[in-house]
Amino acid sequence: MKLHPAWLGCLALMMGSGCRLTAPVRVPPNEAKADPNGGCPTGQCDPDPNGLGIYIAEGQSHCFVFERTAPLCPEGFVNTPEGVLMKVRSREGRRAVLDVPVELAGAPGAAPRLHSIHASPSDLFLAVAGPDGDLWKLRGTELAKQTFTFTLPVTPADGDPRHVRYEMTWTPLGASRFQVRYRQEGAQAWRPQCAAPEKETVPSLLLPGRHVDGLNAAIRPDASAVTLACETGAIGVCLDWGYQPWDPRSLQDDPDRAAAYGACLQAKRAAYFVGLGDARTFTVSGTDFLRRDAHGFGARSSDRLEELEFVEALWSPQGAVCLNPANRRTALPLPPGLQLPPCGATPRWSTPAVMATGVPYPLKP
Repeated sequence: MKLHPAWLGCLALMMGSGCRLTAPVRVPPNEAKADPNGGCPTGQCDPDPNGLGIYIAEGQSHCFVFERTAPLCPEGFVNTPEGVLMKVRSREGRRAVLDVPVELAGAPGAAPRLHSIHASPSDLFLAVAGPDGDLWKLRGTELAKQTFTFTLPVTPADGDPRHVRYEMTWTPLGASRFQVRYRQEGAQAWRPQCAAPEKETVPSLLLPGRHVDGLNAAIRPDASAVTLACETGAIGVCLDWGYQPWDPRSLQDDPDRAAAYGACLQAKRAAYFVGLGDARTFTVSGTDFLRRDAHGFGARSSDRLEELEFVEALWSPQGAVCLNPANRRTALPLPPGLQLPPCGATPRWSTPAVMATGVPYPLKP
C-alpha cells in the first residue's frame, strides 16, 4: 500500500489539491450551507450527504444515483450463511442501514453463486459456488470479469416506491485499489461509485474485518465484514498516512494501531464532540494541520508532543479528549452547551489520547 508522506496532516478533503501551509480558514456561520448539488463543503450540513467526510471527500459522492437524486449510500459487505449482504445507508433516514442481498449476474441456476467476499490487508477474492456446490476463488482479472447485481428500494420523483435492479463491477487498479462502477439494469452508461467533479477516477478501497459507521466513524470489528470506501475519505486517507489497524510487517491486527486509526478518523475531520453525541465536523476543505501520535506510527510522524507548539486537541477513537479552542483549525463556531477540558500548554499522552493535532499559530481573537 502506498503511503503518502504527511508530516503535515493535510485535511484536504479533496486529496488531489495537495498540501499547503496556510493561515486557518475562517468561514462565517452563514456560509456553512449545503450547495444545491448536494455537497457539504464545511461539514456543517444536516443531513450531510457524504458520511461527514468519512467515506469520501465532502463535495464528492459515494451514493447510488436514481433519477436526479442519490438516496442510498453503500458502506460495505457482510458474509452471512444465506449469502452476501451489502450495507447501504439511507440519506432520508440517516440511521437506517439496509441489508441488500448481492448476487452474481447470469442466468438463474447456470451462473456461479456468490458465496462470500474475503479481504485482508494483502488479498481480496470472491468465493463462488458452482451448480455442484464446490467452492472456488476468483481474484484479479477473473474478479474483474464478474458483475454483481442487487435491488435497491427507491422512490421516483412522481410515483410510488419501487425496487430497481442495479449492476456493479470492480476493476483492480493495484495497491489494494479498485475502480468500482455501477448502473441501473438496462442502462448503457456506467457511473463511478466514487464520483468527484474534478477527477475522472477516484479509486475505491476495502477495509477488511471492520464496519465504519457512516455517521460518527465508530469502528466495529467484524470478521465477516468488509468496508467499501473511496480513497479521498478519512477511511482511505488515514490508511495512507500510515495508520493501518494492523502491523505492516505481520499484517496481524494490532490494538495500539487500531486505536491510532480510530483516532485518526476523528482527528482528520475535526469531529471534536463525537463522544458527546455531536457528530458534526469543524473544518473546511483544504485546511492544514499538524499531527503526532503516541507511538510514532504515522508516515513521517513521531511521538514527540513537544514538537506541536500550538496543540489543538488530543484524540481517541471516540473523538477529542481535550480541546484548546484558540488553537482550532477554523473559526467555525463551536456548539453551545458542549465543552471539553482544555489540553493546556503541555499535554501528555494517556490511555485514551493516542493522537494529537496542532496548528502553526492560534486563531486571532
